[in-house]
Amino acid sequence: MTRLLVAGLWLCAIVFVSSHLTADWRAQRLAEASAEPTYFRGVSYEKTRPISVPILREGAITGYVMAQFVYTIDSEDLRTLRVPPESFILDETFQRLFADESIDFANLRAFDMRAFLGELTGAVNARIGQDVVRELMVEEFNFVSPEQVREG
Repeated sequence: MTRLLVAGLWLCAIVFVSSHLTADWRAQRLAEASAEPTYFRGVSYEKTRPISVPILREGAITGYVMAQFVYTIDSEDLRTLRVPPESFILDETFQRLFADESIDFANLRAFDMRAFLGELTGAVNARIGQDVVRELMVEEFNFVSPEQVREG
């Protein structure tokens, strides 16, 4: 009889200790999971509308750049801005692509997109007056020749 009682107490102790250790282990895993970096918390991803920029070389249209971007912005900043950043992004993009004759659109692989996006982000934030656009990414960036436009 005492053996049965000791075995029962032993079994209860094992169940109690194992359940306690399991609960402790799960609590630690939840704490580690919630300790993620907060860089993307409260960040909104916004798409710009597509833009078409005519490229003029020597007085003739040599093609069009079709571009669309995605930008990250703090959700709180997006609510407090009076003018959405999309307007500034599209304006800066149009001005830079239209005026810069050093870009070889026939060879877009040589185009430094990271530098272009970094300059664009800096110019947009400077025009807004504060650093609200965190990152600017490319959704679409294509060069279309006039022949391709005529073909349909």
